[in-house]
Amino acid sequence: MTRHTTRRELLRCSLSGAGLLLLSPACSAGASHTAGTARRDVRTDDELFDAALEALHQRAADDQNFLSNHVPMVIDALYSLGRAEAIPDWMDEHFDTGRPGPRVARAIRKNEWRDALGEYDRYLDWRDFFLAELSGEAWKVVVRAWAPRFLPGLSGSATHGVIRTAHAIRSIERLDNDIRRVELASALAYWASRYEELPWDKSLAPKPNVELALASVELRQPALAPPRGNIVTGLRSLHQTPSFRSVAGLVDTSDPSRTIAQLTAAMARVFITNPTRRIHFTHAITAPSAARLVAPYLDDESVELATRYAWQAAAGLYTVYHEPGREPAAVDSLQRDELIDRAVSRGEPHGIKLAEACLREASLADHADLWQAATDAAKNTRG
Repeated sequence: MTRHTTRRELLRCSLSGAGLLLLSPACSAGASHTAGTARRDVRTDDELFDAALEALHQRAADDQNFLSNHVPMVIDALYSLGRAEAIPDWMDEHFDTGRPGPRVARAIRKNEWRDALGEYDRYLDWRDFFLAELSGEAWKVVVRAWAPRFLPGLSGSATHGVIRTAHAIRSIERLDNDIRRVELASALAYWASRYEELPWDKSLAPKPNVELALASVELRQPALAPPRGNIVTGLRSLHQTPSFRSVAGLVDTSDPSRTIAQLTAAMARVFITNPTRRIHFTHAITAPSAARLVAPYLDDESVELATRYAWQAAAGLYTVYHEPGREPAAVDSLQRDELIDRAVSRGEPHGIKLAEACLREASLADHADLWQAATDAAKNTRG
């Protein structure tokens, strides 16, 4: 009787190499399994990580998908949490092996890239473009040249573009190889094809700190309930919110690291104040934290812009979804190892990503709200 290879076996047997999926005879589809003779290969953390990326890119993930594919972000978060061994099981539960439909390729020319910006159906065209860019340049050169062009559209697709790019940068900084270059190309392509700006009237009236800036933001609730639909729909409603047009100019960008630290801590408090909007305010933390990961590869002016647009995205979520008058929920923070174990055992993508981001931010500027948000993410189901 023919035995089909499972997703887990495919992942465990795949390795990155020249962009191909390598299967040993024992792992080939249809190979017989003889009890007592099979041996589980011991893989390093990097091999487990690359095998997961390989499986993802075999199916050209995120083809015309409106929603973000969380696989590359989650597996990098697991790696960074010291739980790379959990990647195969997580993939077995969450990876969709279906393949996208056919596409009609339309090459993006370097001098006409703006015409394809924000075009959802050009994701694979953008990926081809960045694969070509990365084949001829050092990856840091490509990031430094292109990420600043996408910063005004940081909020696109619920901020997933910058988040995925940040995870891709961190993974390729650990180890530069072909499969991680494919992921970086994919991440930049995702950001470019989902590019979408929030309104800003270009006014500048920076407050001394994020808390004061947040206090100056006019909430839509209770006068206007959040629109029905996903986070993208909610953020688009800000184009019909005149008071939001000046918000991007409220933040002080002179010390980006300090501002991002204040922003992630403030949004962690907002997160635990709005338990029915956990997913929404997860992005208000992970997007600024992603901007921090991207910052070392940008020039100083672009780092300030990244900080401004990360603030704008978080403040946009706050404007649309925060319910005034609520108090933060009481959360007994877990210790780091228990917190990570809980997040990994739950396996919820946003919970894993948020726990990793909060712990990383807390390691730079310890704050009780960050620990509480990470604990909440580890303990609770989606909000």
